[in-house]
Amino acid sequence: MKVNLKRIADEAGVSMTTVTNVIKKRTNRVSEEKIELIESIIKKYNYTPNMNARSLSNSSSNLIGLLYHSEGERINFSDPFVSEVLAGIEEKAKDLGYFVLVYNFQSIEDIIAVQNNWKFEGFIVVGVLEKIFEGVQKEVSEDTPVVFVDTHFSNTMRNKYKNLSNRFFICSADEKAGYDATKFILEQGHENIAFLSFKFNPDETGVINERFMGFIRAIKENGNNFNKKLLFTNEDFETIAKSLDKFTAIVVSSDFLAVKLIHYLRRKGLFNKDKLSIVGFDDVSYAQFLEPPLTTIRLNQKNKGVTAFNVLYKVIQKEPVEKFITLPGELVIRESVTTLNIVN
Repeated sequence: MKVNLKRIADEAGVSMTTVTNVIKKRTNRVSEEKIELIESIIKKYNYTPNMNARSLSNSSSNLIGLLYHSEGERINFSDPFVSEVLAGIEEKAKDLGYFVLVYNFQSIEDIIAVQNNWKFEGFIVVGVLEKIFEGVQKEVSEDTPVVFVDTHFSNTMRNKYKNLSNRFFICSADEKAGYDATKFILEQGHENIAFLSFKFNPDETGVINERFMGFIRAIKENGNNFNKKLLFTNEDFETIAKSLDKFTAIVVSSDFLAVKLIHYLRRKGLFNKDKLSIVGFDDVSYAQFLEPPLTTIRLNQKNKGVTAFNVLYKVIQKEPVEKFITLPGELVIRESVTTLNIVN
């Protein structure tokens, strides 16, 4: 006989709801004796809940969808930003008895497909730009809670979406992070400063856009104008190598990309930490072990993942949570920025 939820409930002499609550660690109304009995039966039969079953008494699946958005290419899970956010989510999910399905989507059709194949209690969606938010919002039922991570809005759009049901937003203070990184470099006497990032549209909202806006704000406050020829993307390493005499410092939108640039220049025999200062973002685990150790803005991406899951869990439990959460960054000064001689 196939072991199912009903058989466990019958053998324990309890309702299926009670078994479900024990599985989901919601045991405040279940006696210790019953908990031990139910868990022993589950262990005896090596029972694993069917995450796609829709017949649980409370229609719950304990399954969370973690959706990463990318345009034109798949998400690089070797990127520490991606893996650290995932680590924070998975850690909390496991502690609370939930499972996480990780899915990289490139179109709204992907969102439809994944919902047709699995039953989710909620979603955490990472990296959605404002322009495709409407599509995600339309295709996920208002009854299903969604936590958006790193989706930045213009003030107009923020006001439009602030009253949406079951929608919550977590971001780093990316504009300020960009400002703080650039201001620090300026304070070290650098005036010709480049900006390097993955491809982005300066006219849209997004993480890179916010950091670039902070970069520009600091440049302007210092009385300088930004030379657009010093705006580079991840496809411009060769151009950067040929332009090293045009700038003395570079703000790089992620530590991951900063490491790739240093590696590229070093292989060509062009990297000199005394002539090129670098600041990154994230403070990934290996940033302090680079040569030179990387000055960066610590954004604690793992904590972002933990916060995202905590918000989603509270919503599922019908607890009140903030609609918008902004997480601060912290400048971590190491050895990748050289102080120039400042003439007063």
